[in-house]
Order: sequence, then structure tokens, then C-alpha cells
Amino acid sequence: MRTFLLFLVYCLVVTPAGLVSRIVKDPMARRRPAGTETYWTAPTPAQAR
Repeated sequence: MRTFLLFLVYCLVVTPAGLVSRIVKDPMARRRPAGTETYWTAPTPAQAR
């Protein structure tokens, strides 16, 4: 019974939350900005200590 409840929670809570977060925002910045030819982004310089 516990396995079924965990499966149900996963299907009703975790999966929809993951799908909504992918639709709203690209968490890994995998989409290339429009008008660019490459995925490369310039590194930001490190702050001096």
C-alpha cells in the first residue's frame, strides 16, 4: 500500500511540478537566444580578493 501511495504522490505532485517548471523557465539555459550562431557565452571575470 505504501508503494502505491508513493507512486500516486509522484504522479500527482512531482511530475506536474517538473513539467510546469520546464515550461515556465529553462533551468539549465539550454535554449539558444534568438539571432545567435553559437551556444558559447563569455565567462565573467572573477572578483579579486
